[in-house]
Amino acid sequence: MMKKVGKALLLGTLVINAALLAGCDDKPEAPKASPTAPTTQNSASARKSAAPEANNSEAKKPAISDEKAAYKLSEKVSYYVKATNAYGGGVLDGTSSWPDKEKKVKAGIDKKDYRVIESWLYFSSRPYSSLSNNLKKALKVTEVNIDNIDSKAEAIVASIDKLLPVWEELEKYNKMKKYEDDNGAKGKELMEVFTPAFNQVNAQYKALEAEIRVASEEMKQKRIENYKQEGRLLELYTEESLELARSIVGQFSSLKDYKDKAKIEQANKYLAELEEKLELQTAEYNKAKEEGKKVDSGYSRVNDRLVKFVGTYRDARKKPGSYANNLVKDFNSAIDTYNSIR
Repeated sequence: MMKKVGKALLLGTLVINAALLAGCDDKPEAPKASPTAPTTQNSASARKSAAPEANNSEAKKPAISDEKAAYKLSEKVSYYVKATNAYGGGVLDGTSSWPDKEKKVKAGIDKKDYRVIESWLYFSSRPYSSLSNNLKKALKVTEVNIDNIDSKAEAIVASIDKLLPVWEELEKYNKMKKYEDDNGAKGKELMEVFTPAFNQVNAQYKALEAEIRVASEEMKQKRIENYKQEGRLLELYTEESLELARSIVGQFSSLKDYKDKAKIEQANKYLAELEEKLELQTAEYNKAKEEGKKVDSGYSRVNDRLVKFVGTYRDARKKPGSYANNLVKDFNSAIDTYNSIR
């Protein structure tokens, strides 16, 4: 059931790829910054749906209040954030637990080798199907438009819808070993469609994700401003705690970074601030409970996740090879908990 429109806006914070630090020597891509969602309709990346021109046959959308527009905007961006969080970094992005197999599949796609298109744990069409379905949920929120994001989402959904049937046919073709009957003729034919379609979807996703990050960051900043103006310290301290945790993770894009004294020193500064902020957040939560206010227990759970994160960071400083990925996972766990607050 839809939450009643009010001051509270939906949360939606982007996670960080969960396997960025696999391997001792390879330096993967740097962790992605993780903006958040909601704001008002005044966001530079979004606007309320404009009325069609007189010669437009589409029926005019009913006018909605600024308050409802702000809520629907936050809802829409939250759906977009959930879509990217669920999709993660995508497949074949250098973050799987089977890097050698991943490289082999990626090279095979580039060479249009039909034999690599099988349903593996580390490579299947399921993430793409899920991404399409999640983007469609965001697009169903029609009360507000986010033109630069909506158009890209529509384009990638259309591309995925064209890619998936070919992908499924290739998986079935290989599973049934039908290439033994035609010497791979059908597989080669399908790969002429699959490879460019697959690459197109991945390129479209990168562009879409970049736009979502911008809109999400704008919303986060607006939300923090609102918390400060309204004296909502519990929400403010929670948000600031997550930002400090994100800053710690952001210091390390590879295991080698843990040997960099400057990075460790900066992360330690963030750690000290985070510990202080968590104390303030706990005090505000307990104060609200003592005053008989209705407080979502999710705020306490976020604190618990970040306390665990703090301990994991101290482990990662000593043994990054064993704990670096756990640090990212603990951060994402805190984000997932935060996003569940309504």
